[in-house]
Amino acid sequence: MRYFVLSFFAFCLMLTSCKGPAEAVEVVKEEAKPEVTEPSEPKLNEFGMPILMEYEPMHISLGDVVRGEKRDIEFVYTNIVNEDVVIEIVSACSCTETEFTVGRVEPGKQGKILLTFDSTSKKKSETIDVDIILANTDPKNGYPIVDRVTFDYRLVDEKGNEINEKEDGEH
Repeated sequence: MRYFVLSFFAFCLMLTSCKGPAEAVEVVKEEAKPEVTEPSEPKLNEFGMPILMEYEPMHISLGDVVRGEKRDIEFVYTNIVNEDVVIEIVSACSCTETEFTVGRVEPGKQGKILLTFDSTSKKKSETIDVDIILANTDPKNGYPIVDRVTFDYRLVDEKGNEINEKEDGEH
C-alpha cells in the first residue's frame, strides 16, 4: 500500500509539474519600451517665432541685374504644421511688387509668393528682405508670426560694370 501511495503521489506530482511538448512554457523576452518624452519644442526662425512653413528656396540670387531691368521671383512654401496657415501681408522695399496665395493653406499643401523686382531706382548691389506676416499667432506671446525670405542682386550698367553709387546721406 505504501508503494501504491508513493507511486500515486509521484504520478500526481509529475502531472502538475511536467508539461509535454504541446504545453511547453514559452519564454518571452520583454522588449525595452521606448522612453516616453514630451514633444520637442518647435523650431524657431530668426525672430524667435515658430516655423510654420518651409520655403523653397529661402534665398534667391538674381546675379547681375542691369539698372532699369525688372525681374520676376517666385518662392514656393509648404505648410509643415498641423493647422492651416494664412498669410496676411508680404512686405518688401518699394522697388518690389508682391503677390501671394490668399486664404488658408492646409497642412502639407503649398502656396506661392510672387515678386516683381524693379531695379530702376537702385544705386548699388544689395540683399532685399521680404517679410511675411501671418494671421497665425505665436502661442507664447499672441503676436502674429513673422517670417522672412531674401533675394540679392549685383547692380550693373549695360556693359556689365558694377554700379555702386552713394545713397543720399552716405559719405
